[in-house]
Amino acid sequence: MKSWIKNLCGILIFICFSGCETPILIHSTVVPLGDRSGISPGSIIYSLPQTTFHIEVTAKKTVYKQGPYFRYAEKYLGITEKFPGSSVKWTINDINISSYEEIDPDHYYVIESDGFFETNALAMTKAGLILTPNPEIYNKQSTLIGLVSERPARIYFTDLSIKGNLKEKVQPVSDILQTDTALFIQVPVFMKKEKIPKTTEEKAREVADFITKLKNKRLELLGDPYDIYVDGGGFKYIIEEMKNLEKKYIALFTGISYSEVYKASFGHTPDENIPGKPEVLFRFSDNKGILPATDLTGRPVVLEFNSEKKTAVLSPLIIEPFVSQDEEKNPSVPLYYRIPDVVEVRVVDGRNILGHKKALVYQFGKIVNLPSSFLIREE
Repeated sequence: MKSWIKNLCGILIFICFSGCETPILIHSTVVPLGDRSGISPGSIIYSLPQTTFHIEVTAKKTVYKQGPYFRYAEKYLGITEKFPGSSVKWTINDINISSYEEIDPDHYYVIESDGFFETNALAMTKAGLILTPNPEIYNKQSTLIGLVSERPARIYFTDLSIKGNLKEKVQPVSDILQTDTALFIQVPVFMKKEKIPKTTEEKAREVADFITKLKNKRLELLGDPYDIYVDGGGFKYIIEEMKNLEKKYIALFTGISYSEVYKASFGHTPDENIPGKPEVLFRFSDNKGILPATDLTGRPVVLEFNSEKKTAVLSPLIIEPFVSQDEEKNPSVPLYYRIPDVVEVRVVDGRNILGHKKALVYQFGKIVNLPSSFLIREE
């Protein structure tokens, strides 16, 4: 901060001395642009800067899917843990706060003259005290808007049975015959075979038996010198594949989870008239994630600004024309510029501070002036 103030003072002293070497341009004015429909040829338009914040939010969505055979985990695998139902959980993992300066549309000014003049406006522009209409400053803005997902391959339960979903059912097919005594009896004619779906428990028992076989086979391989007959890393590969297969089928009992990462960005320009007012940046729900600020189903995540009032000492300064001591020269009109204040910016979710940063915010600082003769010179 001290180095910034030294640089600012150095630039202002440079401007002052460079302006004193040449005569003051008598017929020059610096006026607000306002609603003017035209300006004189050769005039210069400049604006006071304002600070805009860019906040990038990274959120993580974790999905848990309950296994279809969770009821039989204890019966067939001896797993006594109680598994929750399927759920979705959102968390905010990261907040990145950045800022850039842009033109304040409420503070345009026009430097006009009735003759040719030079200006040191470039020096003040480099110092950030004023801005000229330069599209390059908008290249710093991110084009990321809304939600962007870095989605992994989703996982579903697809292989629910080891031996297929159907089983064969055999049942006799009978015919009704009438006897001589006028009685009707049911006589088996043939045995009928048909395919019917297995029950959930039957499929769970098959999977559990297969898991047990995998474990036993893996132990057999680890206990015998089979690696002698397998080249290179083949033995290790077989063991790892058996572990993966076992894990895949155990998930039918224990469930699976996967995560997705989302990013969203928000832009916000603080209002200079209400420097301490928190602003709702977006809303957040543990079940729905990042929501628009207007969606009341989520809790508000707010942007707070705490000004350190470093420019408060400048408040007594009054912007008024600079009166020259030389009676032969007209007073020089003031040239307006803006000195930013130091502000702590915080992104807050209830009592939790998700991110914070110190930044220079121009619109929370003070508008002061130099005599225009320090900036405008005759040829």
